[in-house]
Amino acid sequence: MIDADEMVALIESCRREMQAMLPADEFASLSSKTRQDYRQLGRTLLQRARYAEGGVAQVITATQRPTTYYKRVAALRYCLYADLVEQLKSLHSALSARPVDRLQVMAIRAQLQQQRAVLHEFDITRQSGHPGERRKRASKRQALRSLPGDWREQLYQRAAKGKYADAILVAALTGCRPEELRRGVLIRRVDNPRSGMGEIRFEIDGAKVKAHQGQPHRLIAYGAHDPHPLLEALRIRLARRRELLVYIDSPVNFTVEIRRLARSLWPKHKHAITAYCLRHQWAADLKRHAAADSVSQGLGHASAKTRRHYGQANQASSRHALHPIAIEAERSVRPTTAKAPRHRAASSKTVTPEENHGGVR
Repeated sequence: MIDADEMVALIESCRREMQAMLPADEFASLSSKTRQDYRQLGRTLLQRARYAEGGVAQVITATQRPTTYYKRVAALRYCLYADLVEQLKSLHSALSARPVDRLQVMAIRAQLQQQRAVLHEFDITRQSGHPGERRKRASKRQALRSLPGDWREQLYQRAAKGKYADAILVAALTGCRPEELRRGVLIRRVDNPRSGMGEIRFEIDGAKVKAHQGQPHRLIAYGAHDPHPLLEALRIRLARRRELLVYIDSPVNFTVEIRRLARSLWPKHKHAITAYCLRHQWAADLKRHAAADSVSQGLGHASAKTRRHYGQANQASSRHALHPIAIEAERSVRPTTAKAPRHRAASSKTVTPEENHGGVR
């Protein structure tokens, strides 16, 4: 049902926000070419902000050049203003039509509410001004602070009946990138002839792979009867199937959904919870009990240098940490001090985290 008073209040609120953000005739002198460029850049920035770890603030401030910063501010300001004007016109037309198309009105209202949230985030960033030097990217390691030890289990339970239930399980159990989920992660239940034990294996085709960078393919395995709640949930999802291919259509929408679920669970949490938080938590678990190179290979890295950016051992919960029994990757891990080789590295030996309990620097 459409609440007329609520709709009028929404329209007036949007108008006030536009007037506060933009002086009268702010864009009157802009050429049509500049308007077109601003609109294109603004939409690109808004698209990036949907899945950037730091949201609107990150996409605006991720530059060392003041000119680039101010151009982004101007473009996003114009784009938000123009979009808001169009949405208000559409809403007014929809409300004036007889009979009123209720579905159209509800859709426009949802767009306006989302637009206002972005506008508010933009205004805070704009008022903060140019950071001078490039701001350090918001760390998802910080986002893990103050989350409950079983936050991944809670997140999955909230998502269990939704479109991304399987994808959230895979991301939590493997630390894979959203782009790798788009390509598809194969889950297989197998009997390992070497150990005589059943395993649940995740086969991942790597993203961010170049001639001497990244892992083209990696495998992460857990014991078939591992009692961790996430693996219990996976066994239920698998039922009697031996294989399951899990994939997503859009990494952007996947991250947006995780943010939404996390906000509904922990509305007072200071940091945005994204798909990369699952990656950081997985790395933290491995750093607590596994060999250093296992962490790198499991993350899809071919260099020891990059693992320092993901998770910390003290962020792993003793009760809720994951314990893979094996990690395999095509390439060995280059030490921090080593230069990249000029030839393709040979496939590395299977790395079993539980065989080496060495610390991670």
